[in-house]
Amino acid sequence: MKALRDLAKRPAPWLMQDDAPDGHIVLSSRVRLARNVTGWNFPHVVDADHLCRLRDDVVEAIERTTPDAAAHVLRMEDLDETERRFLLERHLISADLVRYVLGRGLTISQDEDLGLMLNEEDHVRLQAFSAGLSVDAALERASRGMRSIAEEVAFACDDELGFLTACPTNVGTGLRASILIHLPGLVITEDAERVLNGLRRLNYTVRGFYGEGSGVMGSLFQVSNSATLGRDENAIVEELLVHVREVIECESKARQALLERDRIRTEDRAWRAWGLSTRARLLTTREAFELLSDVRLGCSLGILPRVPTSVSNHLFLCVQSAHLQVGAGQAMEAPERDEARARFVRDQLERAEERNDE
Repeated sequence: MKALRDLAKRPAPWLMQDDAPDGHIVLSSRVRLARNVTGWNFPHVVDADHLCRLRDDVVEAIERTTPDAAAHVLRMEDLDETERRFLLERHLISADLVRYVLGRGLTISQDEDLGLMLNEEDHVRLQAFSAGLSVDAALERASRGMRSIAEEVAFACDDELGFLTACPTNVGTGLRASILIHLPGLVITEDAERVLNGLRRLNYTVRGFYGEGSGVMGSLFQVSNSATLGRDENAIVEELLVHVREVIECESKARQALLERDRIRTEDRAWRAWGLSTRARLLTTREAFELLSDVRLGCSLGILPRVPTSVSNHLFLCVQSAHLQVGAGQAMEAPERDEARARFVRDQLERAEERNDE
């Protein structure tokens, strides 16, 4: 699909901000609001014909009320599995929309900073994205978009409980705010679990790069709220920001400790990663993530040639398997992907180095 090939070849515009708040540690912020349409059963107990009708009705409402959120309208049954995995890698859909396609859909704004999953676990899941630690800006964008849609779509709500959702943990605000954070200092100093377990004890969820059910690659973690009931959206976001800023402080101290206590080993780690990243001819996804993590750390510590955070953010997205295939417009076997991935990383880092020399 041409629209997806165009997306694959360009960075996500909202992510390409070198001056994003705490961007050397936090890649992005996301806010998701879950809603269900009054008078309809939840998606998991609705047949495909009714799901298609509901999806198309909601898409029409979105196009009338928030046309900027519908620059791209995608129906999951029109996409092949690689194209759906591309959207998953880009954090625009969940794994459920890769597996279950009939009656499911997605709308995306031109800048990709606003998207709506249709008939996932809930009828409507609106997501707003922003660069760096700016979850409050994402909340404002998401709330504004949802208010516009609610002018034409009635959402199920209880006076005491709040918005009604398929999963009880989302009842109330229906809000999930998450931060994608890079913690190589804490991982290397072996303090990551201690710090992240502290968040878990405070009822926060910590996951890997792909969210629910995924492992950790490249020292990238997603931190999100668990509770949605009994507090308003602003209070949930403000509390999340307080605790994430504490994690950022711990990561900054860990990075400084690496320089002060083990500088030679830290420099060696960074330069080895740079050497492999700019010379390797084959890279798996995991190898690329781990090397890019060390390169990003080395750049932030002033050890390596400066690579803008926007470039490293773009690399984390585009080295993934479906991105490589959709961007090339063809299916690739694993060895072909490994070669294309290594070539892409080399080209991007070499261009960044050349710009530094100008």
